[in-house]
Amino acid sequence: MSPPPRVSAIVPTLNGAATLPALLASLGRERAAGRGLVEIVAIDSGSRDATVDLLRAAGARLLDLGGAPFGHASARNRAAAAAEGDVLLFLTQDVEPAGDAWLPPLLAALEDAVVAGAFGRQVPRGASPEEEFLARVNYAGRPRRLTRADAEAAFGPGTTLFSNAFGAVRRSVWRTIPFPDVIMSEDQAWALAALRAGHEIRYEPRAEAYHGHRSGFRRAFHRNFDSGSSLQSLGLAGSAWRGGGGHFVRELRWVASRRGASALPHAVAFEAVRMLGFQCGRLERLLPKTLARRLGEAPRP
Repeated sequence: MSPPPRVSAIVPTLNGAATLPALLASLGRERAAGRGLVEIVAIDSGSRDATVDLLRAAGARLLDLGGAPFGHASARNRAAAAAEGDVLLFLTQDVEPAGDAWLPPLLAALEDAVVAGAFGRQVPRGASPEEEFLARVNYAGRPRRLTRADAEAAFGPGTTLFSNAFGAVRRSVWRTIPFPDVIMSEDQAWALAALRAGHEIRYEPRAEAYHGHRSGFRRAFHRNFDSGSSLQSLGLAGSAWRGGGGHFVRELRWVASRRGASALPHAVAFEAVRMLGFQCGRLERLLPKTLARRLGEAPRP
């Protein structure tokens, strides 16, 4: 049996002390088990809590932004360039891999030379009902094989192409196709480029991580403004919007069945805010830059 590939875990951080311990403990167990993980590369955006101390205690290599403003793509690309592994394992600071059998399925998917990346299932522990339903749709229980055809198909809920919150990329592919410089959804932009270049991507639900959000209305608007702007630039916003109506109806039915009719007003209001943010983001190119900076969450020039 050949040894596993060398894996570099890449984690962008900012004030993540509340969630990092669980992630770092899981990565520590992987390193001790000898399943390929050789290093943790963290790129920090100026944390003011105990994040840096936690990373140093875990033996992570710590990078900064090099004087540049934070960008979802640029930060990950900077860390990937400094990494030494054959496989780049991208994680966010608030994921917690489930159990001790999550890395092998991702690495097994990459054994096929045509596969550029593999991403795992995100279990929405602690998420709001609206975010839980979306995660259940995007990260279902069946594996998926994504090809060039998926890059040209309609995009929307349930058709996620990749996730760098919990996903692995072949380093040789990243060298030729780094994360594109978009406001947000850089993982979808990367997947489009990789699939159109003839690579494939695998969704492997046997690799699981806990990752849930409980956003308020304000953050839901800002994040979906960024999402609408980015997907519009990628040519995906139209199909995503058209698929949103059916998703909304299915969500309300699910919320009512799980949480009761009393939860419906919040779900309707939350989705209205999310949809408004998304549609405003689609129009960002028409807005004054100062207004776009206030409406979005990600930094803008």
